[in-house]
Amino acid sequence: MSFRSKIITLSAAIVILAATYFLGGQFSNNKKVDRLAMEPMFDMTLKDSMTALKVDTVEGALRLEKISKDQWIVRIDDTVTYPASAQRANSLVDSVFAVTKYKLMGHGEKYWEEFELEPNRADAVEIIKDGETMFTLYVGKEGPGRKGDYVRSSLSDEIYLTDATMQRHFGKEPKYWFSMRLFPDGYIGEDMFAYTIINNMTGERLSLKKDRPDRKGQWENLTPGGAVPTKFGADTIANKIATIEGDNFINGEKLNPNYTIECDSAEYGHIIFDCQKIRDGENYMYVMNRRGDSYMYLVSEDKLLPIFQPTELFENK
Repeated sequence: MSFRSKIITLSAAIVILAATYFLGGQFSNNKKVDRLAMEPMFDMTLKDSMTALKVDTVEGALRLEKISKDQWIVRIDDTVTYPASAQRANSLVDSVFAVTKYKLMGHGEKYWEEFELEPNRADAVEIIKDGETMFTLYVGKEGPGRKGDYVRSSLSDEIYLTDATMQRHFGKEPKYWFSMRLFPDGYIGEDMFAYTIINNMTGERLSLKKDRPDRKGQWENLTPGGAVPTKFGADTIANKIATIEGDNFINGEKLNPNYTIECDSAEYGHIIFDCQKIRDGENYMYVMNRRGDSYMYLVSEDKLLPIFQPTELFENK
């Protein structure tokens, strides 16, 4: 090989090595950035072991306690608790632990005002385990295109832009976090095999029961000589009972019920609801209490009238 050929070959090798080194560095840096962007902001083991959280609402921080993944409560004080929406509580927890170090925006309090992360402006979620606060996530203003939020945590002075917004969890009334259904989500009229509706003012009583305690059972009228209920009508009333949803919770004294609803299912056994009609401004509402519960539901009258005054329930004779 001539001297000139050796020089050309050597030069080419140097160029290749330099390019490889440069590109390798670039890929390495890119991978490092990608790894940081995917790194969770919080210890993921806390997601399953946490026992409570506090979330900001329009009326201040609200405490939600985890009984199980499918059961949460709202704690008002030491003696008052209400059922909480497990779906909404779990969605908030998922959003908190999905936050990664997507894009670092700065360090320290000097950036708090720019990103609306001051304590009196930012929304906050506090994660608690066995009574001890593990960390607080502060959520500031939305990022460009409303595709993320600026956030910081109590664990560091770093400010990040998230890759997804969390705004849907904030600016809510406290009752947004309540579970207002009298029965758990998923429970429907087909799960019920008997119900009784008692008018305490007149003594009238409607009592229906299936001939077998499953979804294929046929409804029977337990009143001797009573009319035969239509399957559609009886199923409709059962489903209206099973899916009653309150408008709010209310505390009060023992009720003097206008109506009583009793119902039976294989999963929940025999349950009794007392219902007292009250006037709420220009409207009538019902206060409903499930016997044994410490809280009561405030329910719109129009949700209960089809139960108390059922139509098209019986076959025409």
